Amino acid sequence: MSAPIHETDFLRWTEQQAKLLRAGRLDELDVANLLEEIEDMGREQKVALQSLIRMILVHLLKLELSPAGDTRAKWTEELMELRAQAESRLEDTPSLASYAQGLYRKAWPQARRIADRALAAHGESVELPRECPYSLEQVLDPDFLPDPRSSRDPGDRSLT
Repeated sequence: MSAPIHETDFLRWTEQQAKLLRAGRLDELDVANLLEEIEDMGREQKVALQSLIRMILVHLLKLELSPAGDTRAKWTEELMELRAQAESRLEDTPSLASYAQGLYRKAWPQARRIADRALAAHGESVELPRECPYSLEQVLDPDFLPDPRSSRDPGDRSLT
């Protein structure tokens, strides 16, 4: 017995399902797999926003804590693009906003770990805060940039 088309040629399967829907041939639809795919699409929207929030947080931490000057412009440009993508997702899918706070909370420990390893890979030893120093509003605010740590008291190794 061969594998179902849903597993072997997803594109073809989606085209067939769309054709059946357009023709009103609902009794021929692969309902179980359609339901699964629709649920997966919703989950993917949340995963994508969490990923964007995580990467924004990483960039904010790098901008605030890294003494590197030559990469700041690149990080700032990437931060602007990530925020624009997050803004587009939230505008295109308004109900996603109700999940944003929870996704932000889930993204913080991941972002902290990534930033810590990225900074360490460049020989930078900084103490990252346990709690996120940025609000969700700041994370998504296209105009918010943290003050670089280098502009603070040189003895201050923390964000707070």
